[in-house]
Amino acid sequence: MPYSALILAGGMGRRLGYREKALIDINGKTLIALIIEKLEKVVDSIIISVRDRAQEELLKAALSLEYRFAYDIHKNTGPMSGILSGLSSCEDEYCFIAACDMPFINENVVRLLFRRSDNFDAAIPRWEDGFLEPLHAVYRCVPMIHETKQAIERGETIILAPVFKMKVNYVPMDDVRKLDPDLRTFININTNDDIQKLSR
Repeated sequence: MPYSALILAGGMGRRLGYREKALIDINGKTLIALIIEKLEKVVDSIIISVRDRAQEELLKAALSLEYRFAYDIHKNTGPMSGILSGLSSCEDEYCFIAACDMPFINENVVRLLFRRSDNFDAAIPRWEDGFLEPLHAVYRCVPMIHETKQAIERGETIILAPVFKMKVNYVPMDDVRKLDPDLRTFININTNDDIQKLSR
């Protein structure tokens, strides 16, 4: 079965002084290039969700290959708009969704999530305290598109709004640790301090 991945790159990077987060350099490579490098080992197609055509041109100039881009339709809905536009352009049944600030995504963990999504609408890692990782998860496109549209129409913009309406396989963190003992796959970048730490 072919699989796709959606990278959410449309955020404004407010906590980073409005820097283009996807293009932040980590030891000579951009964040988005690091993520693509990992995901290409697992999926057949990569979609990049962006704010607009101007951002698309910036990312195209930085990437060596052509990728499919999807544009935000709704404003002020956080990642929900990117998820909706990205999944709507996806041609496969299942899609892995990730934020663009996760440079150490573990391809084996992604494979695990695809396997665990079989017969479910989603496979989402869950921490021991119940906290979920919805932006490092696999979704079945049709139900996720439907529930995301419904959530936006209700004025609900948190990513978990559609999730709680679907049949989800919550993947225990112990299963993830077997493949990624330090759980580096979930490391993300939100501040300039994070960039400095990762560069070291």
